[in-house]
Amino acid sequence: MEKAKIEEFNHWWIKGKVDEELALPFKRDVYQKIEKQLYKKFISALVGLRRIGKTVIIYQLIQRLIDEKILKENILFFSFDESGAQLNDVLDTYREIHKKDFREDKIYVFLDEIQKCDNWENELKKYYDLYPKLKFIISGSESLFIRKKTKETLAGRIFEFTLTPFTFKEYLRFNKIKEEEFKYETKIKPLFIKFAERGGFPETFHFESDKDFKEYVRSLVIDKIVYKDIPKLFRIEDPEFLKIIIELIATNPGMYLDYQSLGKQFDKDRRVIKNYIFYLKESFLIKLLGNYRKGSITTLRKRKRAYPADNALAYLYKSKIDEAFFGRMIETLAVNSIGASCFWKNGSEIDIVYEDMPIEVKYQEKINSEDLKALKGFMKKFNKKEGMIITKNEEREINLEEGIIRLTPIWKWLLKDRK
Repeated sequence: MEKAKIEEFNHWWIKGKVDEELALPFKRDVYQKIEKQLYKKFISALVGLRRIGKTVIIYQLIQRLIDEKILKENILFFSFDESGAQLNDVLDTYREIHKKDFREDKIYVFLDEIQKCDNWENELKKYYDLYPKLKFIISGSESLFIRKKTKETLAGRIFEFTLTPFTFKEYLRFNKIKEEEFKYETKIKPLFIKFAERGGFPETFHFESDKDFKEYVRSLVIDKIVYKDIPKLFRIEDPEFLKIIIELIATNPGMYLDYQSLGKQFDKDRRVIKNYIFYLKESFLIKLLGNYRKGSITTLRKRKRAYPADNALAYLYKSKIDEAFFGRMIETLAVNSIGASCFWKNGSEIDIVYEDMPIEVKYQEKINSEDLKALKGFMKKFNKKEGMIITKNEEREINLEEGIIRLTPIWKWLLKDRK
């Protein structure tokens, strides 16, 4: 490998600090947790959708090490996103440049988009086991690259952080809103509407025009995943069909997945449909929910509902957002913000079941008795004493024979601490 390539990635060797436009001042909520792992032996892995800030966090960690007086030449960064390099070539070239002894020197190695490096997991295991003083921090944009590879090769050696697009709290902090101001509806509501429509990709927050916003999401998120990331990991015959599925789900959030029916609609084998859905899920572009069954793993096998992973995708494909569709976007926001994995359908339907509690999303002016039926049915069937309705404006408690149903406006619900 060319020495110049390595030196280009590691400009702090010469400048003594990370460029400010790379190590941005805003730190995500998860940053402190990742930083605490920086001095521990385990491999730290940052995984999540493209363009949500994984690389920025890496640069922030590098600057943190420099601030802590770690020798700048002992910090190595390399991105496999645009390079076909091998891990051993990167490390050998680095050793040649700085004459480092991996057995004696404490070296911090940051590897971005590592899933694009062939045989990365075996190479990483080799260096991890041979050189205890090496600390690896890796990132990737496909969940499969971590889950499957680490179970097979890196079990017990890795600590994973899954990053999502920005939360509403982070969005407010990014916009200089202090936490003590979160209670002021007149200040928060306008920002909430914009966040609910456009989602949580941080580089889009300053975009004013729809054209710029949509071009960004299309070219730097969708096209990168469809034409580069997924084909690199999986053999696919029709990348364009991936985009069709993305658009279908983004414009029909919460749709039920019937592989047989979709196969007929698009003249594709149902197995192809199922595989392509799987690829999109593994790339963090879509979210799948299974039908809730208490105390049973059949949730994973039953018919699923699909949502876009962020409302930016819905905004990209939907030419006009009317009130009804905005309600679907609110439901999508609720699903993604809580990391939901279950809905419930058994005659009636519950949008989200989270830690055995039923949650309905009703973005409307008034909640009436008809809106309570599904919650009451769930609470009675599973003997649950609490339910929730996420509303547009209403905030109150309803005491019923089945238990308590709490009504909370969506913007307030998103700001609650759910640890």
